[in-house]
Amino acid sequence: IKDWCQAKGITVHTSTKVTEVGEQDGRLAVAMDNGETASADLVVVAAGVKSNIGFIDGTGMKAEQGILVDEFLPTSADNIYAAGDCAQGPDFGGGFNVHAIQPTSTEHGRFAALNMAGKVTPYRGSLQMNVLDTAGLISTSFGDWEGGDGTESAEALDRDRFKYLRLNFKDDVLVGALSLGRTDHMGVLRGLIQNRTPLGIWKARLMDDPHRIMEAYVAHAYA
Repeated sequence: IKDWCQAKGITVHTSTKVTEVGEQDGRLAVAMDNGETASADLVVVAAGVKSNIGFIDGTGMKAEQGILVDEFLPTSADNIYAAGDCAQGPDFGGGFNVHAIQPTSTEHGRFAALNMAGKVTPYRGSLQMNVLDTAGLISTSFGDWEGGDGTESAEALDRDRFKYLRLNFKDDVLVGALSLGRTDHMGVLRGLIQNRTPLGIWKARLMDDPHRIMEAYVAHAYA
């Protein structure tokens, strides 16, 4: 991503923090903790998302990073459900987290509605995912994209074309993925991870060549 941005004339600063935003000669002056200063017309602060749950103060409703709900989306208050950015609900990988993304809000709303209407339906959990457009370069991450103990990884890199694909497996199940410069496989990656599809012999094939992910999906979708 850094190389892509620099090729487009964009200066990238990493491993540094903004310490002050001031004004100099009619423009914004951004001071960093490495001693450098950048001049700008516009400063955008993207510092993450925090659930806006102050409105429940004093209600006794249980909350941590968000309003706590279980797999049926009820809060600790009788007959009140929570969904979307304010809810700390089941995580697909285990535990409970806030997933402040549109797909989770849609899923939360659907399952909360079903359960409020009396159709008891458990929610399997939100899949952590991100899709980012950086000056035209699309990057995506799904599930356990970093990997860790008990996982195996396969990578494919085409640096000249700014393309990268990383697949993380636990046993023969795809549990996470990271990609740059590709948009043709996003639904496939999400589907395989979210359905916990046993890949069988296709796991070894993908370890040899991650680009065959579409073939693996088709082989199991129509088996």
